[in-house]
Amino acid sequence: MRVLLLFSSSELGGAERSLSRMAVFSRSVDWQLATLWGEGPWCEWVRSMGCEPLVLGRSGSEGGGLMLGAFWRLIKHVRSAPVDLIYVCGARASLLLRFLRIFLPKVKLVHGVRCNPASDNRLDRFFRRMERLTHPLVDGWIANSAVAKRTLVERCQIPIAKVFVIHNGLESLPAGLLSMNERPLDVLTVANLNPGKGHREYLQVIREVIKAVPAARFFFVGRDDMQGEIPRAVEKAGLADFVRCEGFQADVSFWFRRARVFVLPSFNEGCPTAILEAMSFGVPCVAFAVDGIPELIESGHQGMLLQCGDYEAMAAAIIQLLTDVEMASRQGISGQERAFLHFSLSSTVDLHFRAFNEILSK
Repeated sequence: MRVLLLFSSSELGGAERSLSRMAVFSRSVDWQLATLWGEGPWCEWVRSMGCEPLVLGRSGSEGGGLMLGAFWRLIKHVRSAPVDLIYVCGARASLLLRFLRIFLPKVKLVHGVRCNPASDNRLDRFFRRMERLTHPLVDGWIANSAVAKRTLVERCQIPIAKVFVIHNGLESLPAGLLSMNERPLDVLTVANLNPGKGHREYLQVIREVIKAVPAARFFFVGRDDMQGEIPRAVEKAGLADFVRCEGFQADVSFWFRRARVFVLPSFNEGCPTAILEAMSFGVPCVAFAVDGIPELIESGHQGMLLQCGDYEAMAAAIIQLLTDVEMASRQGISGQERAFLHFSLSSTVDLHFRAFNEILSK
């Protein structure tokens, strides 16, 4: 079975990490990894795993967007090195491929959905409209949360048998971790800086936490998509001594190993790779109970889930985990156990293989 995994970007986010890691780990499928952009952090990260990516975009004008040249090179490549299935991540890339399928009549098309497109924002409204109008052109969907599957079926009118749920997976649990009371009072957030991730609103939580725990330090790790707005807001709020923006990092293990608490203040999510990574490092998680997050965390066991927008409760949860070492240790251990039992990379690989077989058999 030959599958081309196609990303619309060469950035390195949770989707790119989880799916590329899964493809490299797999032995049951002959994978090829490709991007419609030019060179970027994802390309170098894939090469570090011993895999050479197919870079379809070009530097300059084509490096920053979905240009027809990249799609034409994709079509030429697939015709010269045939694949059975294209697994594409990115709504616009998926839409354009649907109308270009005339050039690839024997190739199945699968759309990877990495979030729950249920909100009322412009992008989600476009996504749902696109799916309702063009879903007959797609052979299958793989969503990384059950709640996203419900949205696809109920609001996009996609046949339920065509939608598969496969959560992200982890290859192994890290060894040599510090005990909770040996770790500094670091509170970690791994998420690209963009409005939907909630960093700006989270600053009000940080103010309250440091009143109770002055030694706490907060770390933001992720690409800055807001042109420096968050660092400026940190400075303006007088929090520069407490908050550090570390920028994009290809390897985030250093911060996870030190963290006492992991916080994801996002307003919407799919199956966040960062939460699974936090669980694997034994770090209790604090997040809003939105979209696919409750499928990962059992509140009170591996962390605390809160009503979306309840920042007072978020501050209280962080303070409790920073000051109650026994509770933080217990929840961290439970997180490791849950990650090992329910979110293994081998299970993710196996479920993809089964889904592809079912799609190819139709």
